[in-house]
Amino acid sequence: MDHPRPWLRYVDADDLDGSSLEFDGLAVESVGGEKLGSVDGFVIDVSSGRPFYVVVDGGGWFKSKFFLLPIGHVGLDVASRKLVADLERERVRRYPGFDRGEFEQLSQDDLNRMDRDMTAECCPAEMSAPKPFESRKHYTSPSWWDADFYRPDRADKSARDMAGVHHH
Repeated sequence: MDHPRPWLRYVDADDLDGSSLEFDGLAVESVGGEKLGSVDGFVIDVSSGRPFYVVVDGGGWFKSKFFLLPIGHVGLDVASRKLVADLERERVRRYPGFDRGEFEQLSQDDLNRMDRDMTAECCPAEMSAPKPFESRKHYTSPSWWDADFYRPDRADKSARDMAGVHHH
């Protein structure tokens, strides 16, 4: 089965080039200062380098280890070196969990359901007006993101390394 959104791919934060900023392990907090977790990676449109989700390692408090935060809800606080989400922990708690290994296998229905569950929690007003998912407010590409952070050469090398494929 082909992935319904083949252009979206999980990319480990280690494989991003934030230049002055190291994304891997960056703290993620709510605007109220609640700790939501730390950055594990991003789900990125590999053709444009545009991010759609921050993959957050929720540690122990979240029902699954990882969850996705739609990128339009996340701001970068450069001074404090953290990402700040405009969602309270209570809302995030109801988000679906995320399994990095399963992402590639999700069906269109799975992705739509995940999307609906998240939209219901953070943008209930958008539930009544179905839009293509790329145009929803919570997928607005953030001003702090630079498409050059995504370096296919690095991400592809890491994917090959994980798969145990080596080029000499």
